[in-house]
Amino acid sequence: MPTIPGTNTLLLGATGTGKTYCLRTLADAGLEVFIISTEPGIASTLGDTDPSKVHWHYIAPATASWTDMIQSAERINQLSFEALAKLPDINKRKYHEFLDVLTTCNDFVDDRTGQHFGDVSTWGPDRALVVDSLSGLNVMAMNLVIGSKPVKSQADWGVSMDNLERFITKLTTDTRCFFILTAHLERETDEMTGGTQLMASTLGRKLAPRLPRFFDDVVQCRREGDKFVWATDTLNVDLKARNLPLSGSLAPSFTQIITAWRSKNAG
Repeated sequence: MPTIPGTNTLLLGATGTGKTYCLRTLADAGLEVFIISTEPGIASTLGDTDPSKVHWHYIAPATASWTDMIQSAERINQLSFEALAKLPDINKRKYHEFLDVLTTCNDFVDDRTGQHFGDVSTWGPDRALVVDSLSGLNVMAMNLVIGSKPVKSQADWGVSMDNLERFITKLTTDTRCFFILTAHLERETDEMTGGTQLMASTLGRKLAPRLPRFFDDVVQCRREGDKFVWATDTLNVDLKARNLPLSGSLAPSFTQIITAWRSKNAG
């Protein structure tokens, strides 16, 4: 009997709303958790978790050497905007972090123990894969195309968005583990209605409205005073609820999503 895949969840929220902290609740729900972290701070946020249950692999953002930065600054100072736009790239081969993300998906290596866990697409719903966060992926996907070129053409944006969308499509359709993507919020214009909504901050304007279709639940993370809450009913935020009730005051825990999934697929 084929394994029923876990759910796909997109967590949206501003900085400091508990997006990373709540990932520990995946382990509370009985899952083994694997986090690809694209932003610093994962060890300080989840360092108190059980190393046998929560694993992570941190991929640091690219940083140029002083020599490379001087050379780039000289080009910016000496070349016209048109000439800068025509540059194919600057130091492109030094910006390989997106490739590192793909390599990690092909064979996840835990920073905490050094253990190899193999291809994420072979995992079942006893595990959860997290990419934390989309903001880091955005930068990596663009750097893969242009390196540190200061002017981005429409073609650069198009290639970067297509590559990023393919990656998210792969993780949401070709894996059987639970998948979670965290993202910051950004105000975008809804091309269908002409109004504005808060959506996942990503490359360009066309990708953000398409992201929710990949996910079962799209949840807003908020901080109210000294408490974190989840919401699925906030106006002007592109949200979605298949395994959660419509509410503005949900507990910030994946246990409720996993419990609902198990209930639907019992037997």
